[in-house]
Amino acid sequence: MVLPKIANKFSVAIQKTEQEQKISELQVEIEKLRAAQSPDLEKELKNLREQLQNQSGETEIDLALIDPNPHQPRQTITPELIQAKARLLKKHGQISAVILVPQGNGRHTLLDGQLRTEGAKLLGWSTIRAVIVPMPKDLDQSALLTFLGFEDLNPLDKAEAVFKEVMKSVNLSMDEVSTMLGTVIKRIERDGNSKELAKLMAVSVDEQQQGLELLEITGKEQSLLLVLLELGLNPSSVKANLMPMLYLPQDLKQAIRQHGLKGAHALALATLSAKALDISENQVASERIAATDEVLKKNLTVTETRELVRKIKIKYLKSNELTLKEVKIIFQKVNGISGDLLKRASSKELQEMRSLFQQKLQEIDEVIATSK
Repeated sequence: MVLPKIANKFSVAIQKTEQEQKISELQVEIEKLRAAQSPDLEKELKNLREQLQNQSGETEIDLALIDPNPHQPRQTITPELIQAKARLLKKHGQISAVILVPQGNGRHTLLDGQLRTEGAKLLGWSTIRAVIVPMPKDLDQSALLTFLGFEDLNPLDKAEAVFKEVMKSVNLSMDEVSTMLGTVIKRIERDGNSKELAKLMAVSVDEQQQGLELLEITGKEQSLLLVLLELGLNPSSVKANLMPMLYLPQDLKQAIRQHGLKGAHALALATLSAKALDISENQVASERIAATDEVLKKNLTVTETRELVRKIKIKYLKSNELTLKEVKIIFQKVNGISGDLLKRASSKELQEMRSLFQQKLQEIDEVIATSK
């Protein structure tokens, strides 16, 4: 996934040249104090260390002075995740610094590094290595941009964070955004322009706007897609993979957040609906929760989960209804054999197809005869 550059959302508080000058002055002062065996030597050495840390862009911050970002996109922080991060910190140390924003009262707001911070607390650390950056113009969006760079985040948190940003940017409700996104993506796919839309992820904002205009996407629709593109997201992928997460039943959302259920598994389980099984909401919730437990306990694959769902559906759907659906699918496939396809087929393929159809027609005649 290509992410937009977010470095320009921050301006460096102290220029490097100024820091270098301060460090040089401190070094000279330390040499004087060392020569005079001054009692202030340790104090100045401490100042030098702090300046050197600032020179590298990192500093040690007391964990007690760090507050979580109230608009943190990551809402799923399970004890297992924290313990896993703590184990990595204990084994390898802190590889990368967290990103903090100063509040002006000696405290800092966490922009990136929530798991590292919680893991450090679990280990009993008193400080954590951090980079201090000025308050970005849009804290919510900056947090979201850093958040989107990680692959281990569950799609539910990602979907909610992305759509929150979109709703704020285009001033539409969740349902309005979902409807508009579904409509415009369907039109793009119908016109065969999905690849052209994907290409816009790698160009500038001006080029994105021009590209959308060439695709005849304007107004609110254009604003909506521009927000997603700015976040480094393919709008088609958002519609197919993230949008459905927002409408999952509550029990599946809970399973994702508390038990680590994967998004693809959740979408498969979500097809167990009251409408699909023709049962009450309470009944279907019980079936879905039981199926979810089985998926988690047995660590089923997505394919195995879909098979489990299919078996559950069979219990509730009448066999003749299932057969009818299968027959309809066959009708659709046969009708899909176009004249153009037949013209492009080889003589051998056509003969094999005719032989197969003749055989099936004979079987159909036999079934009709026995059913009279």
